Amino acid sequence: MLIEEQELLFSHDAPLRAWRLFRVRPWNGGLVLSSPMYHDPEPPPWPETESTASCTEAHPAPARGCRCGIYAAVEGTLDSLPGYLLDTAYERDPWAYAEVACAGRVFVDMRGVRAERAEILRIALPDELAGARRLLGERYMVPVVGLEAVPAWVTQNRRGQGPPPAEVGLELDLEKLDLWL
Repeated sequence: MLIEEQELLFSHDAPLRAWRLFRVRPWNGGLVLSSPMYHDPEPPPWPETESTASCTEAHPAPARGCRCGIYAAVEGTLDSLPGYLLDTAYERDPWAYAEVACAGRVFVDMRGVRAERAEILRIALPDELAGARRLLGERYMVPVVGLEAVPAWVTQNRRGQGPPPAEVGLELDLEKLDLWL
């Protein structure tokens, strides 16, 4: 099935499991995860385990035809999470991957997913951030592990930039998405 933009619905009890990239930033005397691609001198923090998407266009997020929503990647989509590190090489704050449970309205396309809600399930940090494990574990109350926990399809999808080329189509088997059952 060729996916341009498919709207799906996932319940909190059976969410879509996906991976996303974060920046680890200082916040209120501790550490917090934050969106890596938010082009603002003060990117908003993700202070709680769960987050709900919003849109500056004043409609419920995510929405068809808009790029709003909580971004994540699932196996078979083309978004390059490591590529976003190249896109944001100017950033000095360290990065982390997190496995998230996406629920509510979820749009799937060749780039990945845009979700209405996401809950952090676990955080994966590079070895040089071992000191941050305790602080992030206490804040989010989830396991904080090493990069060996990140699936190969995430780490091996290294393109020069994060988003896929516009002319590329995607064949994605929706039956094989990693559902939380």
